[in-house]
Amino acid sequence: MPHAEKDTTPLTNGEMSNSAPVTNGDGPHSKVLSHLHSYPVVHDSFEAYKSHPFGARSLAILNESYQRFVAPLHPYLQTPYSYLSPYLSRADELGDNGLSKVEDRFPIVKEDTSKLKQTVVDIASLPLTIAGKGKEYVFSTWQDEYSKTKGEDGVFKKVKVLVSTELKFGLDVYGLVTQYLRKGKKETSKKVDEVKQ
Repeated sequence: MPHAEKDTTPLTNGEMSNSAPVTNGDGPHSKVLSHLHSYPVVHDSFEAYKSHPFGARSLAILNESYQRFVAPLHPYLQTPYSYLSPYLSRADELGDNGLSKVEDRFPIVKEDTSKLKQTVVDIASLPLTIAGKGKEYVFSTWQDEYSKTKGEDGVFKKVKVLVSTELKFGLDVYGLVTQYLRKGKKETSKKVDEVKQ
């Protein structure tokens, strides 16, 4: 990754990492932009945009407009840029450091695009998955309790099935809570033993 290689020369609050003069429109590049471009999802999105006919055309129009209207102003902007360059380089450095902290805090941004897309889809569909499993559990429990309950088909049998299904739900929830508390108790006793040693 281009941003992973750190400059060995220390920068002060006024130096630019690439202090080469601007020639032929080539100037110091932005650490933030190169850092962002190193993320697979950003890189793949930009490449997809460039490969699409509308995206390629909009980039061509943007480049043409820049060359026609902004590039001729470069000689006139040299003096203001010389005053602003220390602040811009410092802002670029801070932005790069901020992106590094984002990577440390959320390492998923460095993952491949397909894995990131699958993770987002899984998280977005989680409520539907849980609802589907819950519905399946309710109907299977109802059917199981209905087949176990003796008596004629009718309202009385359905009420008995409803009560037994609710009791089964309560028992299952109680079991899950007990299991969770036992796990917490084991972890707590482990930590207490570690502290005692």
